Amino acid sequence: MLTAMLSDAPYAGADFTGALQNLSRLALRGDLQAALADSGNARVLLQVWSDAANTATDTVRRVPTIPRPTVADALSATMWLAHLLRPLGQPLPECDLTHAVSNGLSVLPAIAAKAIYGTPFILTEHGMYLRERYLTPPSPYLSAGTRAFLLRFYRHLTQAAYGAADLISPASNFNTRWQLHFGTDVRKLRPVYNGINPELFTGGDTEPGTPTVAWVGRVDPIKDLSTLIRSHALLQRHVPSAQLRMFGPIPQGNEAYELACQQLIHDLGLDSAAHFEGRVPSVAQAYQSGHVVALSSISEGFPYSVIEAMAAGRAMVATDVGGVREAIGDTGLVVPPRDPQALSEACQELLQDDALRRTLSRRARDRVLTLFTLQHCIDAYRSMYAELTGPAPLSAAVGG
Repeated sequence: MLTAMLSDAPYAGADFTGALQNLSRLALRGDLQAALADSGNARVLLQVWSDAANTATDTVRRVPTIPRPTVADALSATMWLAHLLRPLGQPLPECDLTHAVSNGLSVLPAIAAKAIYGTPFILTEHGMYLRERYLTPPSPYLSAGTRAFLLRFYRHLTQAAYGAADLISPASNFNTRWQLHFGTDVRKLRPVYNGINPELFTGGDTEPGTPTVAWVGRVDPIKDLSTLIRSHALLQRHVPSAQLRMFGPIPQGNEAYELACQQLIHDLGLDSAAHFEGRVPSVAQAYQSGHVVALSSISEGFPYSVIEAMAAGRAMVATDVGGVREAIGDTGLVVPPRDPQALSEACQELLQDDALRRTLSRRARDRVLTLFTLQHCIDAYRSMYAELTGPAPLSAAVGG
């Protein structure tokens, strides 16, 4: 596995996938976790990594050259591998089908089940796992070498999933382009847009009394809330009474990011105009608390927050990432990511043009009802399940 991970040879991907399969079979006969935690692994990893760095060239390649490791890099990488590969050591029940709804670590049980039992495997990608690993800011707890090592692991794991999956359901055309770039067989692709129950998002006919921009999601650097906050400071120059209301949880580990955003709010003089409001009992009410709903992310797949806001009867101002443009169509405004000025100007346009905003809001809900309902999504997945398992297991699984 290590040789495959650290090599750019054409056969490296197949070797990596084979190594994952062999580890899955090893787990049936012994304690895989103990084997992964063996102290001798760090010595082996240091040697293989050093050899790979020594043989690296300056030729153009699809991935950056991995830096020469230190002993600390090898120890850290060994610990990470033991942790990341733990799912392969868990008991696997026999089943008719596995369905991973994200790439990355969640595909490991599916790859193991296919290796051991021949179980067919569907992979759904909403966000692009590998792209988001590349976009994640460097951690102060990881050296440059260890981070490069982990990115190699994630790249090979992503490609292994594309190879092992029998069917792949990208949530947007943006996802499809990434999957094809990394070697996916086009015959496996079955695009499926996310779907929601629009009846959960009714009641959006009235608007708040104060000009308001709403945001809904998890507080995370990938959502680029700093751009959203900066855009609101610019917006207040033209709409001084405008409010920014941000709803959603703070995942464990993201507390420092939320504090940095709060400090930015204070530094920009927005203490009375921009607020984090945490989780809410009704996500529909969160969307409808704004005249418009903003999305400032630097990476998305086909975000539920966009189609939920549209179903709630709100026009979107959103960054042009992932499948966002496909979702919004002509029902909102799309701006470049990391551009506070463009985001501010789009929010200003919709807040000040009542006729345009209300027209887009009506179009938005109609678009969801036409393209993005839960029933469309369910029907598509039922078809794929039947394609891989036949009608009998499928009918039994859904209660006949």
